[in-house]
This record gives sequence, C-alpha cells and structure tokens, in this order.
Amino acid sequence: MALDPKKIALCWPNYIDTSVVSGGQWVDTLPLEHVQDDRTSVVAKTASLDPAHTQFSITTDRRRPLYVLAILAHNLSAAATVRTRVYRDAGQTDLIYDSGWANVWPVVYGLDDVVWGNDNFWNRRLTEEDRTTYTPLMTQFFADRLLGSSVHVELLDTGNLEGAITLGRVMLADVWQPRYNLDYGVQDGYDSGTQITRAGDASRTGYARRVTPKRTVSFQLSNLNEDEAFLRVHRLQRTQDVVGEILYLYSPVPSAANFARTMIAQQTELNGITHPYLANYENAMSLLEIL
Repeated sequence: MALDPKKIALCWPNYIDTSVVSGGQWVDTLPLEHVQDDRTSVVAKTASLDPAHTQFSITTDRRRPLYVLAILAHNLSAAATVRTRVYRDAGQTDLIYDSGWANVWPVVYGLDDVVWGNDNFWNRRLTEEDRTTYTPLMTQFFADRLLGSSVHVELLDTGNLEGAITLGRVMLADVWQPRYNLDYGVQDGYDSGTQITRAGDASRTGYARRVTPKRTVSFQLSNLNEDEAFLRVHRLQRTQDVVGEILYLYSPVPSAANFARTMIAQQTELNGITHPYLANYENAMSLLEIL
C-alpha cells in the first residue's frame, strides 16, 4: 500500500543491528560493519569511488517487512545517486523491487532561494558549497511494503571531492502511518545546546561554545483506535524507549519543506496513552534529532 502524502510517517524498527552487511571494498580500519554502530561518528569508508567498491548488501536475520532505507552522516555529494534493490531471498535471486537510479539529495531550496542566472535556477538542486550546512540524511522509500530478506544498495558518486564515500548509521525499517493524521499545533524547533559564558567586563562580553543544534518536533495523536494505541504506539515505546531510532517524516512527499522536517530521532520522554472516551485513545510524542 502506497504511503499517504497527507499523513506523518514513523519508521521503525531498524533491522540493521540483526542483519549481515557485505560487499563493496572498504578501508580496513573503517569497515562496512561500522554502519551497524549507532554512534554516527563511527563511519565506514570505501576504498575508492569505483562503483564496484561503493555498493553493499544487507541481509536480514529472517524475512522482514521493509519499506525504507536511510543513511545518516554520509559525505555523498550533491550529485550523488543511489539505487536500491530488494530481494525476497537471502541469495538475491528473487527480485521484488528495483528503485532505479535516484538522487541522494532531494530538492532543498524554495523558489525564493534561487536567483535567475544560477546554474540550479530551474531544478533547485543543492550546491556543493551548501551541502555541508544540511543534515546528511538520505531516505529512499520503496513503492510498497515488501516482505524481503536482502537489500542491495549501489551508490554512484564519482565526482566526490574526498575521493571516497563515508557512511555513518544505516537504517532499514518498516513504516507506520496513523489512520488519522496528527493534530494541528505541531511544534517544530531546535534544541541548540550552545552555551554562552559572560565575562565580567563592563560590556559583559559573551564567549560562545557553539554546537550543532538538533531539530525537535512535538505533536499530538488524538484519534487512535485500540490497535493503533497498543499495537503501534505502546509497542513503539516498549521497543524504542528513549534511545531507539525513529525516522520521522511530516509527509513522505519529496519537497524542500518536508526535507527540512525529515530526521532520524529519539523520543525525549514516554508519554502515557490516554483513553478520554469510548473507542478513542490519545498520545503526545516529542522527538529529538540524532546527529
């Protein structure tokens, strides 16, 4: 079933930790297995930009429901492309989905961000200069919910100025959308984390210890049925707690505004599920971005 463009999407669990990763060619000290480390600073690095080196497979421990592949903390350039193929079997003989080649980076600029005469005026593609100012997060949704055992990922980035591709955390997951979308009143923001120390001089000069701010979102789901409340939200709280990864999308429709809100995050607290009246359950959720 195709995703509803008018609803949020919450993606979990991440099957990468119980899977086997293989293929490609990787630096000995930065092997492919590093994509299974939940610390995004621990990266895998390809031996070169040769397409034979910049590909890998994920084989799950058993057949799993699969809907999305995400790669966090990568160095893929603005021109990089990706292709994902999903197989029903671990031997990769029974192909059930082929994404074809697609851009790693979606459109990130609005109409007012580009100026007539710029090379990207018509396509609003990301410039290499601006790439480092955005969270390096690639998401690729499959055409439908698939029951698969293996995923093959090809990355093509022959113009990467670093001479190799680095990948942080990889996420292979299922997806859930509520029957009724979240309530109005969503709060999107940033948790800055920056600290300013004031000197004792007359002007109280400030000295900042600046860090990268993390995105936040808080929302209310007020129209859950019993199954959604206890077989989705309650299960999400049990399995993910406040440390497990959740891929959050305000809408799965590719757009600059939606990319600005797409993130891999953790719950900041586990709010109770309330039962305010017959056949209705509610839950408030707060998420903090993982960088």
